Amino acid sequence: MYPGLTRYRPPQGDTYDYIVAGGGSAGCAIAAGLAQDGRFSVLLIEGGRKDISPWIHITGTFFKALQTQDAKVVSSEPVPGLLGANMPVPQGNVLGGGSSVNAMCYVRGQPQDYDSWEDGGAAGWGYKNALAMFKKQEKNLRLGDPFHGQSGPLVVGDQEFGHPTNRMFIEAASEAGFAMNDDFNGAKQEGIGFYQVTSSKGRRRSAAASFLAPIAKKETLHVAFQTRVERIGFTGKRATSVETRGLQGAAKTFRARKEIVLTAGAFNSPKILMLSGIGPAEHLRQHGIDVVADRRSVGANYQDHVATQVAILFKKPIGLHNQDKGLAALKHGIDYFLFRRGLLTSNIIEAGGFIDTEGTGRPDIQLNCSAMVAGPPGQGYLPVHGMNINPYILRPYSRGRVGLRSRDPKDQVRLEANVLSDPRDVETLRRGVQVARAIFAKKHLFDVTEVEMIPGPGVSDGRGSNEIDEIIRKNARTVFHPSCTCKIGVDEDAVVDPQLRVHGVEGLRVADASVMPTVTSGNTNAPTMMIGGRCVEMVLADA
Repeated sequence: MYPGLTRYRPPQGDTYDYIVAGGGSAGCAIAAGLAQDGRFSVLLIEGGRKDISPWIHITGTFFKALQTQDAKVVSSEPVPGLLGANMPVPQGNVLGGGSSVNAMCYVRGQPQDYDSWEDGGAAGWGYKNALAMFKKQEKNLRLGDPFHGQSGPLVVGDQEFGHPTNRMFIEAASEAGFAMNDDFNGAKQEGIGFYQVTSSKGRRRSAAASFLAPIAKKETLHVAFQTRVERIGFTGKRATSVETRGLQGAAKTFRARKEIVLTAGAFNSPKILMLSGIGPAEHLRQHGIDVVADRRSVGANYQDHVATQVAILFKKPIGLHNQDKGLAALKHGIDYFLFRRGLLTSNIIEAGGFIDTEGTGRPDIQLNCSAMVAGPPGQGYLPVHGMNINPYILRPYSRGRVGLRSRDPKDQVRLEANVLSDPRDVETLRRGVQVARAIFAKKHLFDVTEVEMIPGPGVSDGRGSNEIDEIIRKNARTVFHPSCTCKIGVDEDAVVDPQLRVHGVEGLRVADASVMPTVTSGNTNAPTMMIGGRCVEMVLADA
């Protein structure tokens, strides 16, 4: 069945056992898990619409979904580390959230990521616990024990297409001396290869399609679409209600008998907490908000993966430019709709890798490869046949903050992204540029290259080169992984405890990428769904 046609039961009444506020990657997993238990009524509230767009479900058209109402852009304040430019950060605004509009790469990160969370006070969040949930959720079409599951709801498989230019990239990387890796989530992350993806038979397997759609007929599950969560209501210190506003502006309050789980993402989860009186007391009072719990770190600790760009121009038209137009588009459409094969079954960012540029034994750079050349940050692709290798920082040192602009829920958050403020992050990207250039210099790519477009011929990438640092900053961009603004822990800088319960109040949890103490080393969609799965276990254990 086409997932966009799934019928969900709308709200019936105003009181439920559990309310899940946000229908993204974690929210879908949580609502599905709680409803599937069968004992409790669950309301999932999503600010966007149902995942009806075909651009969402055709694997090769995700970039078109990002240009529709199913994605919204949060734009930062001017960033000194980006030479004063703003950083636009697109976010899913549809059922499934980021999992409905992303490039579907299934990457868990490194074991050390989770062990460091546990060492820092997030008891029970070590790699052993994370791996158990990854395996429980996963239905891997090729890989099994000890690192993979094969009976979960989330389909994970190999690339079904493999564009020739991506194969050139892999061959050139091998020629440059980098090891090959056919499982970035297995015994080791380091190496070059094709990503496994959350898609199969040319169809996206989002969190909505994987977790929620199969149980849509459960009487315990209700879903409210195009409904903005504005505030959490409290009875004393206990969260008991959710104040919302519909598409036409009508206000509606829903009540929770047991708990409310906030799953609105790294921007909106701290925003809703602060609008509800949970956050830095001084900041809340500045906006006329009564303080329910003074938690100075709500919105702090903002992290994102930041990439820069290395790009070449091909001698011949072998890239992806114009492949969505004219006869080429007709051919791809026939291949896809009649035979379920060809370019439209590709996630476009098919190949990449993880490189240790410091010699520590732990990759610090991820490379994403695509047969297109991106324009300036926040803009579309350039009308040329070329290739990007985008190196990005796996564990940034820079930290930012999310705050309120006003007490009006319609106002976007104030994002002080602060990326590349730490010089170590620029040094890491410089090493990433060197790696990308080393790959482009090998025969399989050098022979088809007309010219290096970015950084450009003659630009030194050596240490101390102000020119390369300026080019890195000029071309730096988000990889769409905002996180860490409601971190797990037990100290004064933690927002939620290891059971995801918000410090200082009762009956309220946060469970999405915002609770990461530090961002995972790679794409964040799989870890976010894992966090959702762990939350289900914790809520049901308490129930």
